[in-house]
Amino acid sequence: MTTGEAASSPTRRRTLGFIGSAALGLSAMPVGGARATDWPARTVRVVSPSTGGITDTHARIVFEALSDRLGQRFYLDGKPGAGGGISAQIAARSPADGYTLLFCIASLVVTNPFAYQNLLYDVERDFDPVAALAYAPFAILVRDGLPVRTMAEFADYIRAHPGKVTIANVSPGSLAHLVGELYLQTIGGRAEMVPYRSVPQTILALSSGEVDAFVSPMGEARAGIAGGKIRGLAVTMAERHETLAGVPTMMEQGLAGFDIAGWYGVLAPKGTPRPIVDKANRELLAITQSAAYRARIAELGAVPAPPLTPDAFRDTYRGEAERWGGLIRKIGLTLD
Repeated sequence: MTTGEAASSPTRRRTLGFIGSAALGLSAMPVGGARATDWPARTVRVVSPSTGGITDTHARIVFEALSDRLGQRFYLDGKPGAGGGISAQIAARSPADGYTLLFCIASLVVTNPFAYQNLLYDVERDFDPVAALAYAPFAILVRDGLPVRTMAEFADYIRAHPGKVTIANVSPGSLAHLVGELYLQTIGGRAEMVPYRSVPQTILALSSGEVDAFVSPMGEARAGIAGGKIRGLAVTMAERHETLAGVPTMMEQGLAGFDIAGWYGVLAPKGTPRPIVDKANRELLAITQSAAYRARIAELGAVPAPPLTPDAFRDTYRGEAERWGGLIRKIGLTLD
């Protein structure tokens, strides 16, 4: 999800997974003169909001595998900035011919449209959905010296020290940020959000006691916990993840509705021929449903998304946008 971006409930995942699986045999017949069998005939550019870290690593895993499958190069063109908005703007302005794709993080679709006053793109106007790739949940981390060991104790501590507890925030408006805000709303507590520039910087600050807590990408939380000066209180998914098997879920600790994850997906410029979209969907799902992919992304703290069709993927992220848009409006978050 990341970088964040909320996963649906287990029941909904099974339903959408069935819908996606049932549609994997869609025909790649020509529509409007476009033939999926001809694609890709040359190199495909994949615009990405990241040039490093877990997001970039995940993108490379996917598109190196796709290059091998299809015999054409899919190269990553990292364009960070504006909460990922620069990458989305570049992709949106590219020809809708199947030779530019957007490696999408959840915030581009489900939070940015509500948080940014001057958004550089419009999801519905500018993009067609291609495929959901993976969910990337978060871990709630605290400095070792904080006298709490469960989410209930953390809630009590926050309420006993209103506005005094500090929670690191790497990316305002991201799902990681909003998980923290949703938790505060749920427990009726107040805390100070402290800006940091990067996850590694934040992990260092947390381990030194400079800040009290951090909603971290799960893949980057493991190294921090291993250092011995950070504790994991919870993970934000319905089931425990092997990366942090000893850390309970928020739902296990009585926090209903906290099956939340960022996600990675692929979008195409609006009007990309549907046969190409469908072929890209099938090929990407073949990768994401493989044991090799599952093993590689497990190390990054992620899990494969269910095999959704493009339309089911759109339905899923529209539902998430309604949820997070409501929270953003409630807390009055605005970004330039």
